[in-house]
Amino acid sequence: MLAPALIAALLFAPPQASPAPPEPSTPASEDASPSEGGEPSEPSDQYSGEFGPLAADPDAPEDPDAPAPGEASQDAPTSAAGYGELAPLQNYGQGGVDAPPPKPIEAAPGVELRRSKKKEQGFQEPEDFGPFFEPKPVSEVEFPGYGGPLDREEKPFASVAGGLFCFVEDSRCGASLIADVDVGVGINMITSSRGLDVPYTQLRFRGGLVVRPLSLARRVWHPWGVGVVGSYSIASPSITATTQDPSDPFVGISETGPITAARVAIVNQLWLSQRRNALHLDFSIGGVNSSVLNASGRYWGSHAELGVGLGGWGGLFFAGDFLDQDTRLVLGMRGHGIFSVPMVALILLGLVAGGVAL
Repeated sequence: MLAPALIAALLFAPPQASPAPPEPSTPASEDASPSEGGEPSEPSDQYSGEFGPLAADPDAPEDPDAPAPGEASQDAPTSAAGYGELAPLQNYGQGGVDAPPPKPIEAAPGVELRRSKKKEQGFQEPEDFGPFFEPKPVSEVEFPGYGGPLDREEKPFASVAGGLFCFVEDSRCGASLIADVDVGVGINMITSSRGLDVPYTQLRFRGGLVVRPLSLARRVWHPWGVGVVGSYSIASPSITATTQDPSDPFVGISETGPITAARVAIVNQLWLSQRRNALHLDFSIGGVNSSVLNASGRYWGSHAELGVGLGGWGGLFFAGDFLDQDTRLVLGMRGHGIFSVPMVALILLGLVAGGVAL
């Protein structure tokens, strides 16, 4: 019974009046959606109270990246959905409005390059190379930060003017003094019937001067050196035989006095490395003046010697004196006079004290 009455009341009820449209000064919210009748709904009180009334730009394009109407350039950034434009901040480091004008950059002065003219030269001697010209290797037992040993390496022992002249031979000397004493043993061969072949012993004093002409001229190391040496020796006597009787082989056999000889020769040196106290080869050729058997007077002959030295301190040698009917071959060793002369003096003093007539 009540249902038909309620339906009839609703049918005959008067229509509800529509709300008044908003004033033009009040912006509509973006979230306001049009009603069924085409009129926009009222903005939300929550957002309008916090951010204020919001209104959409009717001229905003649908594409957010497209420029708004009235803009002069498309490079200016725009806001999405037409909420307004964002102005870039002024960068004073990149030429802002208030930035000082940049200083002009002055060009560096140009450098004029001139091409060197090649000198017209003929044959050029190649640079020295090979095992003899290798520099001294770095020592593994010396501390490189300590200047003492390195300074001594630069200046040879007993030298003046940085090695220009040395009193003891060295591989880096421009000129060297030779002063040594040697002893040797060998054989005295008689090439005629006037004597017998006997053993031969010799004591010799030698001195001279050797220069390195290429090292002095080029101011660089070179292995070759040349010089002049002279020596004086005293040796064991010879055995002569004036007559040889088969029945008495000792008839006419006599002993000469000690053989003395003086020599002068040209020596050629070849140093095998640049190290201190390096090995070197010496070849000498010259003349000898000596007595021959029991003949009166002194005679000239030829002299040759081949030796190997350890710096200027010592070495070995093989020498020969070649005279008429008398040949002497000697193999010996020598040492520098700094320590050899005192030793020889002590030996001679001992012989004299023992009653040996020299």
